[in-house]
Amino acid sequence: MPQHRNTLSHIAKEFVKPALSHFSFSYRTIACERHPTRNEDSILVDERTGLLAVFDGVGGSAAGEIASQTAQFAALQQWRRIMQQQQKGRKVLSYPEVSEQLDLCTLLEQLIYDADDQVRTEGARRAGTDDLATTVALAAIFREAEAGHYTLYYAHVGDSRIYLLRNDQPLQRLTKDDGLLAKLVENRIIDEENAFSIDQAKTSDQLSETELSYFRLRGGITQALGGPLPPTIHISQISIQPGDRVLLCTDGIHDNLTDDEIEHILRSTPRNVSARELVHHSLNRSHESRSETIRAKPDDMSAIVVTCRF
Repeated sequence: MPQHRNTLSHIAKEFVKPALSHFSFSYRTIACERHPTRNEDSILVDERTGLLAVFDGVGGSAAGEIASQTAQFAALQQWRRIMQQQQKGRKVLSYPEVSEQLDLCTLLEQLIYDADDQVRTEGARRAGTDDLATTVALAAIFREAEAGHYTLYYAHVGDSRIYLLRNDQPLQRLTKDDGLLAKLVENRIIDEENAFSIDQAKTSDQLSETELSYFRLRGGITQALGGPLPPTIHISQISIQPGDRVLLCTDGIHDNLTDDEIEHILRSTPRNVSARELVHHSLNRSHESRSETIRAKPDDMSAIVVTCRF
């Protein structure tokens, strides 16, 4: 597999570019300041065909970078192959259309399973170890038969997230992390409300001693691509409305910022700088002292924001 330095994953990148008239995209990724020449996050934005994804490499070394890059490259190549098959005869590929002939959930599963397989094989070969993995949050925009109507199909493994911000509604988290807090809820040790409160805490005095221990371990994930077992892929869909903003981000964003802070930034910044502002605020938070907040976390940081303008 060729090196992927020409993709969107390396070190620090920011792009803002309108694709089709109905959508605009803003995205940015930066490496952790502790290893500024190695970004273990990778992002994927195929503006013309509406495929979006963030990957967060696990491993704390070059293996994490290779895992996320390998998964990103595999997903993009598989997607383009499928689009070329579905849109035969077209000189320029466009957003796929929802149809009875195309099983969209299976399509997303195929992308992620292929990425998982590539991390286990090609990624392990490049890294020189099979101890590598990556999270993924992936979304694809599909055209409906009725003009001007779109549906977002999305899938994830791990703790990279997808959010939806609608003009008249609070920020909605579309994904549920594969992590410690979800496992505690599943085992009925805490409930959903308690898990959310722990996840969103900013200072230690908001939590009990036990809750604080859960908070500090909340970044532990229960599955990823390239892990010891094939992943369980979570897939769903939602209709896109005019004015919607969709955010895909790695935990470098949502571990540093609360959902309320993310919502405020999305609502208060122009669409062409929203990803940059999310990363900027996350980076500032990571510099804060422990006496100020328990959320400060140096990390790679990646955000993709899609604004639906039709």
